[in-house]
Amino acid sequence: MLDSVFDGWRPESFRNVFAPQPHRSFAAATFEPSGSIEWIAKAQQLARSGYIQVGLFLFIALWNAWHFRRVFDRTAPRPATRNDRASRIPRIYETLSQAARIVALVFIVLAASEAEYQSFNAVTIGVIFVLGLLRLVGGPVWRHTFLHQINLLVFTQFLIFAASEFLPQAVVGSDYKPNRWVLAAALSLAAASALALVTPRTWDPPPMDLHLSLRAPEPKPSPEETASWLQFYLTYEYLTPMIWKGFRKTLEMVDLPGLPWYDEPARLLTIVLKAREKSKQRTIWTLARFQAVEIITMAVWAILAFSVELITPFALYNLLAYIGNPEDALLNPVVWLILMFCGPMARTLCFQQYIFNSTRLIVRVKAGFTQELYHRAMSSMELEEDVINAIETRGKKTEGMKSTSTGRLANLMSSDVDAIYRARDFIMATTGIPAGIILSCIGLYKVIGWSSFVGTVFMIIMTPVPAYIAQLMGSSQRKVKLAQDSRISLITEYLSSIKAIKYFAWEDAMVKHVQEARAKEQKDLWRITLLLTLMAEMSELIPAVALALMFITYAAILQQPLNASIAFTTLTLVNTMRRNIGMMSFFSRSAVNAWISMDRLDRYFRSTAPIARYPVGPLSIKNATFRRHKNATFTLKDISIDFVQGGLNVVSGQSGSGKTTLLLAILGETLIEGGSVTRPDDVAFASQTAWLQSETIRDNVLFHSEFEQARYDRVIKACALDVDLDEMPKGDGTEVGENGTALSGGQKARVALARALYSKAPLLLLDDTFSALDAKTAAIVWKHCFCGDLLQGRTTILVTQMPWVPAQADFSIVLENGVIKSAEPNIGVVRKPVTLEHGIPEPESTPDTSASVNGSSNGTGNGTGNGIAAPTDAKPADTKPKTDEIADEMKASGSSNRLMFFQYMLHFGGPLYAVFAILTSIFVNVVFIGTSWWLAYWVDSYKSEATVNIAFYLGIYILFTIGSILVDALCFLTYANGAWIAARRLHQACLRSVMNVSLAWWKKVPVGRVVNRFSSDMSSLDNQLVHMLQAFLEAIIQIFLRLGAVSSILPIFILPGIFTCFVGAIAGEMYTRTAVVVRRLVSSSQSPVFSQFSDSMAGLAVIRARGSMPQVFRDKLAERLRDYSRAQEANFNINRWVSVRVDFVTALVSLCAGIIAVAKTGEFDAGLVGFSLANASGLGDTIMMLVRSMNELEVEMQSFHRVKEYSNLEPEEKTDDAHKQELLAIQTDADREEQIMPKNWPRSGSVELRNVTVKYDEDGPEILKDINLKFEAGERVAVVGRTGSGKSTLVLSLLRFTNIVEGKILYDGVDITAVPRKALRQALTIIPQEATLFNGTVGSNLDPSGEIPESRIQKAIESCVDIASFQFHTSEEPEEASNGNGASSQEDEATKPTEETPLLAANNTEAANGAINIAKAASGLSLATQVNAKGENFSHGQRQVLSLCRALVRKSRLMLLDEATASMDYETDRGIQAILRADLEADGDASRTLVTIAHRLRTIVDYDKVVVLGAGRVLEVGSPAELYKAKGQFYDMVRHSGEGEELAALLEAN
Repeated sequence: MLDSVFDGWRPESFRNVFAPQPHRSFAAATFEPSGSIEWIAKAQQLARSGYIQVGLFLFIALWNAWHFRRVFDRTAPRPATRNDRASRIPRIYETLSQAARIVALVFIVLAASEAEYQSFNAVTIGVIFVLGLLRLVGGPVWRHTFLHQINLLVFTQFLIFAASEFLPQAVVGSDYKPNRWVLAAALSLAAASALALVTPRTWDPPPMDLHLSLRAPEPKPSPEETASWLQFYLTYEYLTPMIWKGFRKTLEMVDLPGLPWYDEPARLLTIVLKAREKSKQRTIWTLARFQAVEIITMAVWAILAFSVELITPFALYNLLAYIGNPEDALLNPVVWLILMFCGPMARTLCFQQYIFNSTRLIVRVKAGFTQELYHRAMSSMELEEDVINAIETRGKKTEGMKSTSTGRLANLMSSDVDAIYRARDFIMATTGIPAGIILSCIGLYKVIGWSSFVGTVFMIIMTPVPAYIAQLMGSSQRKVKLAQDSRISLITEYLSSIKAIKYFAWEDAMVKHVQEARAKEQKDLWRITLLLTLMAEMSELIPAVALALMFITYAAILQQPLNASIAFTTLTLVNTMRRNIGMMSFFSRSAVNAWISMDRLDRYFRSTAPIARYPVGPLSIKNATFRRHKNATFTLKDISIDFVQGGLNVVSGQSGSGKTTLLLAILGETLIEGGSVTRPDDVAFASQTAWLQSETIRDNVLFHSEFEQARYDRVIKACALDVDLDEMPKGDGTEVGENGTALSGGQKARVALARALYSKAPLLLLDDTFSALDAKTAAIVWKHCFCGDLLQGRTTILVTQMPWVPAQADFSIVLENGVIKSAEPNIGVVRKPVTLEHGIPEPESTPDTSASVNGSSNGTGNGTGNGIAAPTDAKPADTKPKTDEIADEMKASGSSNRLMFFQYMLHFGGPLYAVFAILTSIFVNVVFIGTSWWLAYWVDSYKSEATVNIAFYLGIYILFTIGSILVDALCFLTYANGAWIAARRLHQACLRSVMNVSLAWWKKVPVGRVVNRFSSDMSSLDNQLVHMLQAFLEAIIQIFLRLGAVSSILPIFILPGIFTCFVGAIAGEMYTRTAVVVRRLVSSSQSPVFSQFSDSMAGLAVIRARGSMPQVFRDKLAERLRDYSRAQEANFNINRWVSVRVDFVTALVSLCAGIIAVAKTGEFDAGLVGFSLANASGLGDTIMMLVRSMNELEVEMQSFHRVKEYSNLEPEEKTDDAHKQELLAIQTDADREEQIMPKNWPRSGSVELRNVTVKYDEDGPEILKDINLKFEAGERVAVVGRTGSGKSTLVLSLLRFTNIVEGKILYDGVDITAVPRKALRQALTIIPQEATLFNGTVGSNLDPSGEIPESRIQKAIESCVDIASFQFHTSEEPEEASNGNGASSQEDEATKPTEETPLLAANNTEAANGAINIAKAASGLSLATQVNAKGENFSHGQRQVLSLCRALVRKSRLMLLDEATASMDYETDRGIQAILRADLEADGDASRTLVTIAHRLRTIVDYDKVVVLGAGRVLEVGSPAELYKAKGQFYDMVRHSGEGEELAALLEAN
């Protein structure tokens, strides 16, 4: 039949098909055909034969038999009986439908009484009526079955009526009249069909397997599930209420349609886990099983969409043939007009359904795979380190490519899962596009015969060229991915440690490192741009050359006339093939990226193994050997420990000896290579670096446990948190912020301890809890937590460096280099509180020293948001409640003006560049329209010229084609180059801006939000934004040109054209207003998912230690994914809403253009009419492109707005200039003289504070009050005091991180407020409490700027190698140095790595080849030793020692230590103090000053001066011995330090 249809397309049969037939005769009930319309008679005969009805009856019988079988199958799932309104049959619709069926039955019975061939139709309608009655009494399953059968029969019977009664009337001059009863029955069935289309569907979800979820919500009907078939498949009308609401006001999450039951995240997790298990960890087969139905459905819709789109060129061909020669027409032109309308609408229905299913696949793949990764991370550990990057580097040694486990998982969850679903159109490329190309080739053959083979063969031969370019793009894309990962890793790392960078004034150095990574990335991006341009132009050039070859063969060689129908149909078909081939090339790029990502996922799943599940029992380790992962060199060897059950077990040892690894081994977080372990199933773990959730203090303490008031209050008091909570406005409802930034270090440690204590776990693992607490707070915690009955009956493992704790433990273990040095029980020990001196009177107030210490007597204090202890009256940082997290992110996303793209274009290179870019867009579209105009002119020349000069017309056409391609390439490169320049400038400006902004700004802005500017927003500037801008401008230009082109030939067309633009603008505006907000909701709802993912990965050990806690966190992720999936579906579906409406209106416009052309037949040449119809048909696509690009541009412009906003932040240095002017205005001549900075400033480390009062914020409370101090050059000064007394604030004031509101601070005689901040910070050095290391080498960490001589850095390293277990205790000196590829074999055998530290000498890179090699030192530490992100390959103590090395290489006159040794063992602490003393006294230089903040009094007993602070005031100043004898505050601190007698002896000796 298809061949018969295309007979009308063959040129040689054209005249026969449309030849006039003057002598036709029609019987009353039978159509007698003639000529090539015999297929109409055959269709009528088939419709009346009854074969179709019999086939339908057999199919329905088999269908019902299968359902009967399922009814008796007890294993088959059955939907639950529901009383929801949505689950009931809509009675009004059902009544009307049954009435229509009854009417149809009556009429068809009357018709059957007159014509016997109507009997089958009567039986069919009778069956429909009976099934309608059975539907009312059946259960849920049968209701749905009967409804589908009824609709199938109704629609089929209506088509049978159409074929038998209406189709014959399409012939020109037909006098066939259908039976009146049949006509009435057909109209009744049409009414029944319409009612079936608009009837709401009933909602009966099947039972779901949600055993992996503890709190899955009860499903509720969503508008999508109850929408009618018309709304669901064509109009998407169920979204209209949301669109209207979004048009009138700003939408919120509650305004979006609900999530259907089949997209429930918990359900998807169950399915994807089963699919993964069956697929043997292969992601591609997991995906195929996970979304099998959706993939098949997408393939079917794609084939249908690419098939029915050829209806339009077929109708255009015949319509132009009619206009060119109406006398030869056989069929009424109304047929072709109807097809010109129905063809685009059929394609819209099919293509939009394909996209609808593909976007549904996006939602499910994102939710399913995200949960699967989370589930795997929660239940397993990685066997190898950094296995993912091994794929990218392919075994090559790549410096700086180390990544953390958290970063790898986050990257898999985001970019790799995204890459997989972005390749969804590969289904279209393998099904729909080939079908479309095959049908286009058939159509070309039917139109121009074997001439089509010339162009088709050329396109097939040239197909590998775009494929090869796509392969090159894939290779470049991998490089870009690596470069982006490297840049984002650097930015994340630097911004997370912005305080440390500002401490050392390294902003410019870090900006330089990031810009170097950015330059590599942009180099690869530009290569991709060139390849993309080449591929795009090849995709244009190949079909254009093919079309030219076809015209040459047809018109020049075969000498056939090129009429309008042939020319424009050929042009349309070739353009369709060109688009399809281009789409295949484009999709191949996505497929390559998806294949790489699936390989990465496969590697991850293969490299993980379930965490060790030890037999449940009392905690015991027997002859066990542990290793962090397969490649780790440090091991705990032959560990055998019988812990005291229900008692306190203390683990101590030098830094790097394996204490933390022992706790992780107990948790099952390491590989066990031998021996056995038993432990309780539920364990509470408090890690060394406290991990807190970004929730309230109460939520962190409860940790999803039931709230018990008495127990909670007791734990809060035991952890000395009661006073802290009293001082916070929201008490325990205070949000702790991201990574606990709203709390001080001591508060974070105590909240983590409270979480462990509140749990009812029988085993507690506490990793160095006391290191962050001052002596007084530590004494309180020791008394209430360890000396009472709070831990009674619970086994506790405590890692600590406090020297007095092991003696009071039930069992004391000392580790050294991964082995047990000693393990001694203390039988009968009774733990006693540290002696506290109560009732010590406060010192009398004096003009210089007065304070009240009762506010901080229990070691309390608020944080300032940067880990800085604030006074007790300071307001703590607070964050919004969690319920508002999406709203907060929405506000942070901001909004952008629609015309802001002009500002963006100015970043291309100025106004002239922007004007040039717009002119190229205009020229491109003029040439494009001109090409089709010249073709029309060529076609019409056959009527005006006797002999057509083929060479002339064809030559001009080829010039137009080549010119169009060249101009298009120029335009694309113009925009791409401008975007490249703009992205480079904006990235640099934004980076410098956020690096140089004050720390006060960072208190209010989460690091993740800033990183998002450099990741997703910068990605938009690199890729999407410029393409959307170009598409938007070209769509506007093209609309004006198309309207002008059509109206110049058919002036009346201006009316429907303007109407189309008006309707498109209204629909587009409604869509855009809603879409922009919904897109922001998508982005905002995604942030909590990312936050939980990264937050949970940081605390995996804590979460997994608790019995069912991983399940709780999985449910939390599913809850957040529900909002994200809900927003995603709304975002995707509104695109369907606007598409079908614009397509409908533009199809009407094409119909109007066709009607006008038919009505004006004979007034215009067929070529010009074809030119007009082609542009009228293209007008709809152009309007749709404008609507889409306008929306996308507005969304993408938000990225520009956000980056631009961060590029204009006020720099920290800007306040210096204003302050200098103020000083010069008020100071005397003497003051001005004092302010002058000598060229060699500072010459000494002397510091003087004169009546200094300090605030953190200008409108905040006073932190330091009326401070008068003087530190002489060469002195070692200690600053002590309880938490919140202002110690850290004093140090930060010297660095100008605070606001000095009164008085002045002189450094070497110069007022520091007159010194630029960077110059000041470069002139002194601080060793902070938390050592911060960056990804790179030891050399780059000690001197990121590269300005310090290598010899000085090496000397500093040599000074530090004997502390913190950097010395690996080799049995013999290596005979030769490492050659850069690793140490010698002797060294490998002799060297013993420490905890967290690989064999450092084996990590040397080529950068060390030109340096002095220090590998002969037993340490193996060198300038080229690799440092992983955050220094994770070093222990905590080793990181602190490297921080000390930074201070040594800077040789500053003033050195500040902020509790730098609090978490170290005493041996390491002594080593650091000795090195500092030696460095300060080196070369006989007595001008360098050391200021130390210390909790450990042993550290500072031999210092020259001690300053005791309390509540922001100086309480005591003097030498340690003098203050001890005075029996004041310092004496009190010594007495309750836990080692009072030893300290007293040392002080008396001094």
